[in-house]
Amino acid sequence: MKNRLKELRQVCQWSQSDLARELGVSRQAVNGFESGKFDPSLDMAFKIASLFNVALEDVFIYEKNSMQTLVERFKNYFGFERFTEKAINVVKFARSEAARSQKSQVEPEHLLAALLADPTTTSARLLRANGCQVDIETNEHSFESRENLRFSPHSNFVLELALQVVRLQGKKSIGTEHLLWGLLRLAETDKTTLSDLFQRYEIDLEALNSELAKTV
Repeated sequence: MKNRLKELRQVCQWSQSDLARELGVSRQAVNGFESGKFDPSLDMAFKIASLFNVALEDVFIYEKNSMQTLVERFKNYFGFERFTEKAINVVKFARSEAARSQKSQVEPEHLLAALLADPTTTSARLLRANGCQVDIETNEHSFESRENLRFSPHSNFVLELALQVVRLQGKKSIGTEHLLWGLLRLAETDKTTLSDLFQRYEIDLEALNSELAKTV
């Protein structure tokens, strides 16, 4: 599969060895990715996109067969069959919220709002039990999938973390608590907008982390 990995690497003024250290692979693997001799795994593709803070499609160049394969792998990776019904509603609400805010991508802030939208979910109960008093406005169309906006790299990172924790537990389904887990880990690694949002919602992150660890 053709890609822009070499270009993105050079913008950062990294050698192949530098990039290999960042990705936790060998220099030969990076060379293979750049030359198209072999494709990265989907896990590695997400890691690359997250490292450069770009979307998958900004790294991997469209080719009918190879890109279609990657898309299918992405669908299987984050297919709705891996989500509980309430987690599916989180994704739908987040997309609707992003569209309502006139955003081109689903950002973590939309996922956080979606985790609060249904007060019966595990995530909403945990958030409200640990300080959040924000009411998210909903209507009969809030959980309908009307917009198919793509997820930003940070939001994809949240989904990836949710899947990883489910795999480590040997479970089959991603619940709202796993999505919340991903958001908290993102807040720890990227202390910018999301951390500010948690503070604005008056959420006690330390207490929430403790309670979530018991739940997850």
